[in-house]
This record gives sequence, C-alpha cells and structure tokens, in this order.
Amino acid sequence: MLKRIAVFVLPIALLTAACSSSGDTMPTDHPWQLIEFAGPDGTMATPITIPTLAFDDGQVSGNASCNRYFGPYEIDGSSITFGPLASTEMFCGEEGVMDQEAAYLAALATVDTWSIEDEQLTLLSGETSVLVFVAISQDLADTAWDLLAYNNGTGGFQSAVIDVAVTAVFAEDGTLTGNGGCNSYSGTWATDDGSIEIGPIAATLMACADAEVGNQETRYLMLLGEADTYRVDAGTLEIFDAEGTRTLQYRRAATP
Repeated sequence: MLKRIAVFVLPIALLTAACSSSGDTMPTDHPWQLIEFAGPDGTMATPITIPTLAFDDGQVSGNASCNRYFGPYEIDGSSITFGPLASTEMFCGEEGVMDQEAAYLAALATVDTWSIEDEQLTLLSGETSVLVFVAISQDLADTAWDLLAYNNGTGGFQSAVIDVAVTAVFAEDGTLTGNGGCNSYSGTWATDDGSIEIGPIAATLMACADAEVGNQETRYLMLLGEADTYRVDAGTLEIFDAEGTRTLQYRRAATP
C-alpha cells in the first residue's frame, strides 16, 4: 500500500566514472533499467521491482525501486558526477522493496567506475560490480499502453479516471488506435530519435454519459495531437509537448 508522499534530499556521494577499456563513451541518450545489483554479501541479485536511470539535459532521474529520485549530473570526459539527489518518500508494502531501494541508493554512493560490454552498463566500486543495467528500448512498434495520468490544462498532472479504460496501441505499420474513455479513435504515429508525431486523429462521436469521463477524453485526444517528444521507461511511456511539458503518462499493457 502506498502511503505519504514527500520530498527529501539524499546525501548521495559524487560518482566518478572511468571510460571502459573498449573506448565507449557514457550513453546518456536513453534510459537504463537495473538487471542485477550487489547484495550485502556482494552476491549479485535480480531486483524485485525495476530501478531505472535516465539522463535528460543535465538532470538524472529514475525509480529507485519504489520512490522516484532526481537531481543534477555533470559529465566531464570520463568522469560523471551526480547530486545532490532528491527523492519522494512513499512507503511501499511489498515485501523486500524498501530494503532493495535502500541497497540501490547505497550502491550508487559507492560507485567510482563504469564500463560497457555487450550493451550492458556496469557501475563498479573499485573492481567490484555493484549495479548492472541494460538499455530500455525506445521502440514503440507493436506496443500497447493504458493511460495513468494526464496534464489537465490548469497546471496540474492528474490521475486518469478510475475504472475507465483509456488506451493507445502503436502498430508496426504506423497506425495508432485506442479508446479515449467513451469513443474509439485512430490515427498515425511516427518517431525519430526521441521525437514523436501523432495524428491526425479521428474518433467516433458517441456521447459520454459521465461528464468527467467526457472532459477527460476531450483533453486526452487534444494532447495526443500536441505530442512532440517521448520517453519509454521500465513499464512506463511518457509524452511531452513542444515546450517540454509532460502531458501523458501510460503503463505498459499486454502486447497486442
């Protein structure tokens, strides 16, 4: 069960990274998801939930297991510096998740080198691997999503109406289909290096019996047409407008 939400600053140490022996540079153009982390005894374990790491215009962010963390970073040649980092402070009741989050953040504080091999990013403390990531695919083709939240147009980012399915299915042929809450819709989509273009969108014209659902649908279809950039995180799709404002957030659904 999720309880209170707060923000606090984490005293996470500076992370200094050295280039891998292969000569690769630190990739910051896509997010990463954790696949292994070192436990208290040094044994590598598979995460219960999936922590993530993403870089965006001097800011780093991600999910530490339960809570979101964020803050500035700087890269200078082979060095990378994180912090100070802040985080939300929710309690997650699933067994082991809070302990994993503490271990993940503690591991970040010990990191001093990085390497890339076989498309895996490894963060090390001395010569010991403590965190291993793989890149999260940004390919939307043949994916399906359920709306979690949207920008309501008055400065707020609010949760979608409960028990109302708002969906988006990105087909390989460039067509987009889904349900806006009352009406089904269809259109086209195309992506290019983090940018996305959606539309024009056509929808059926059935009246919504619930005014809140109808208003949400109208807003949702408008925001689809304003999509400019996007990012896929572990299990989450976020869409932004031309001003860089997050407008839509989805949860991954079953593959169509």
